[in-house]
Amino acid sequence: MRFLFLMDSKSGLLSVKDKILYTLIVIFFITFYLPYWPAINNIVIGCIALFSFFYNSFREKFDLLAKRKELILMILFYLVHIISSFLSHDQHEGFSWTTMRMPLLVFPIIIGLLYIGQELKERIIFAYAVLTTVAIILCFISAVKAFIDTEDASLLYNDNLTLLINKQSIYIALMTNVAIFSFAYLLGIKSKAVSKRGLVYAALGLLIVANFLMASRIGIITLYGSIICITVWYAIKKRMFKPLLIVGGAVVVALLVLVTFFPKTLNRFRELEYTDYQYTHHGVESHFNMKVTGDQWTGANIRLAVWSCGWEVVKRHPLFGVHVGDKVDRMMDVYAEKKFDFAYNSRRNMHNNYLDILESFGFTGFLIFLFGFLLLPLIRCIQTKDFFGVFVIVAFILSFIPETYFDRSMGNMIFAFFISFVVSYRKPELAVGSWQ
Repeated sequence: MRFLFLMDSKSGLLSVKDKILYTLIVIFFITFYLPYWPAINNIVIGCIALFSFFYNSFREKFDLLAKRKELILMILFYLVHIISSFLSHDQHEGFSWTTMRMPLLVFPIIIGLLYIGQELKERIIFAYAVLTTVAIILCFISAVKAFIDTEDASLLYNDNLTLLINKQSIYIALMTNVAIFSFAYLLGIKSKAVSKRGLVYAALGLLIVANFLMASRIGIITLYGSIICITVWYAIKKRMFKPLLIVGGAVVVALLVLVTFFPKTLNRFRELEYTDYQYTHHGVESHFNMKVTGDQWTGANIRLAVWSCGWEVVKRHPLFGVHVGDKVDRMMDVYAEKKFDFAYNSRRNMHNNYLDILESFGFTGFLIFLFGFLLLPLIRCIQTKDFFGVFVIVAFILSFIPETYFDRSMGNMIFAFFISFVVSYRKPELAVGSWQ
């Protein structure tokens, strides 16, 4: 913990401005998990923004902007929001969405235009992983207490598990995965941050259980898919296939144990068996705490039906979209046309970040987003062998498939911060082949 509080011997390697930036970012991480005080989060972001102007010179910022082309596209994508809001029939609605998505502009400017060195990078990653683990522990304690008081096992699952911090479990599942990647990265590079490996392994075990209990299908698939992919890569690189068999067996055993002790998560995957839908169907919506049957609206067939409607809107306005202020109304129009009352009455959003962007800004805005926030940063990470960055970006790429992250303040916040952070620690000269 001395490393976390800048009390270790290596903290002397950090400048005063690095220590201030680190402290502000740690406080920002803490505000992630504060349940009812969003104003504090905004104040801390404001402090980081103000300090970032003094962290390096404007000349250095412009040099970094010229070398980090993705930042130009990130800024351009937000400008598309502003233009689209002006062109919307419902400008008030348009600027409401644009305001919510302000982190997509703010973090690329205040974090992306800095250069964060390796020492500071490791500390930030370690602090994030530790704080996320602490938040999960507190959530566990609260959920277990509620379970003991009520004997209702469902209080250990899904959004009930994260009720203490008043956050949707699908976002916390993603953040839990990033924390797991953070600890794994620090272990992999033998970072000085990991002075007590036993505690880190215990934290990893806790986070893996939490990932399963939050019952986010994409979160579970991302985690175990990542473990398998990196094991396959290692086996091929080292030409040693025994580790592949060991890890594969360990994954199977872990899943069997988790399913045995926490069976309700399986209901989330049983929903995938029912993909047929009729727009006019008026069945109830399935839930992890009830038996899944074919006459329900499930997580699978709801999304397939909504995506079909969303694609209908995209096909009608492929180049520039319907504009961000009108995206909800146009979806409601298609729901009404198809007599999709279930979605119309609940005003279902797109449940897919990519389709939402396509609907709002057409392929023009979509390509700006795709290259600026995902593809160019991912390519740079691959070039510099930044495996932490690769897994963080891929986690977001996958998470955007079943949910519209940009429709939630927290979704915008965590995405914009982590992508900007991954950009910020890349050396300005793009040192291809570096393991940093």
